[in-house]
Amino acid sequence: MFLISTMISFIYLICAIFININWINDIACYLGYFLSIYLVLFIALIPGFIFVFMLISLLWNKKEKKPNKKKEEDVTILIPMYNAKKSIKESIESIKKQKYCGNIYINIIDDGSTDGSLELLKSMELGPEITLIESEHKGKAQALNKGLELVKTDYVITVDSDTILHPLAVRNIMNKLLNSNKKTAAVAGCLFAKNAKKSFITKLQEWDYTLGIFGVKLYQGKYNSTLVAQGAFSCYKTEILKQSGGWQNCVGEDIVLTWDFLSKGYETNFAKNAIAFTEVPEKFKTLGRQRKRWARGMIEAFKRIKILKSKKLNLKSKFLMCLNIFFPFIDLALLIFIPLGLVFLAFGNQLLIGLLTILVIILGMLLCLVIEIKRKNMLKEIDCKLEKRSILAFIVYVLLYAFMLAPYCLIGYISELINSKKKW
Repeated sequence: MFLISTMISFIYLICAIFININWINDIACYLGYFLSIYLVLFIALIPGFIFVFMLISLLWNKKEKKPNKKKEEDVTILIPMYNAKKSIKESIESIKKQKYCGNIYINIIDDGSTDGSLELLKSMELGPEITLIESEHKGKAQALNKGLELVKTDYVITVDSDTILHPLAVRNIMNKLLNSNKKTAAVAGCLFAKNAKKSFITKLQEWDYTLGIFGVKLYQGKYNSTLVAQGAFSCYKTEILKQSGGWQNCVGEDIVLTWDFLSKGYETNFAKNAIAFTEVPEKFKTLGRQRKRWARGMIEAFKRIKILKSKKLNLKSKFLMCLNIFFPFIDLALLIFIPLGLVFLAFGNQLLIGLLTILVIILGMLLCLVIEIKRKNMLKEIDCKLEKRSILAFIVYVLLYAFMLAPYCLIGYISELINSKKKW
């Protein structure tokens, strides 16, 4: 499947280049060849290549083996907590409502909260299965590692303090890990927005989580190479996690850990039916800071994990990692292309809206449709219903969302490249 998807994508890319040479020449008359090639490459050619690769990967319906009915193993859930007084109680309650036969132990690590979160937990009847660990404020990675030290079960799940789990979340993510091959070190859960109706910004992110993030993890999971086992909800094999040294103290601790697993020859997967709901930023400024951290985390992963030198890293994982190299160039191209395109249109010139641009938009919409169908089928399987999403937010998401966030992503990339001071 991987080779076929790659071959078809390269055939598309070669054909697109030859068909649109004249378009590049036309743009060059106004902007010069360097800028015209740059824009066409990173606005149309590379995104088109990635869309085709994703489409073929998602449409290739390989028969999945039915999961074997295995004993539901004991598991420990790590919850790093910092100023989570408003959400931690709901998170704990969602864990207690899990339809899971194995024992679930919970290690809550307070990372020096100052809002009364720790006092709230101390006043509650937590039960013997919950261990409360106090720590100085040193960041999420160190809090997780402190909780990991006390884990005695063979499996570990991480859950953010503002995240709630669907009643079948633990069962489904554990089933995915237990029925994956022995090389699988981690499985990422499926995240949706918990506070999706709070503002227009959260409505945009609702589409991002249900289409963008879900779709990316879905196709990466088909190659056992999910690139981010996110800290908000993921499952790990304890032995491999401890052998790897746990989480590194950095901005993108989850992506660095996942890439470290892959570079050592392990595999990572995605449990599409293991659903959790996490709080997303309600203001654009907060969303921008989040995406800046994510962008910086990606560059951290490239700096810390030598993917080209790793002999144990398989071809599929290496290819998917290398696709990330294009993202900074795409973000910059968006910031140039959209304003220029609007200026040209203002003067009645449709030069930048070429056939290839329209084709990429069509491919993107087709990809959204395929992802949406697969998401709906998954929700039916676990009898989970989500509220209707905003159509206006979808239009803005498709046309402007990436452009809106591109400046923050570029700041994140550059900040890490020049080693500026990190803020968690």
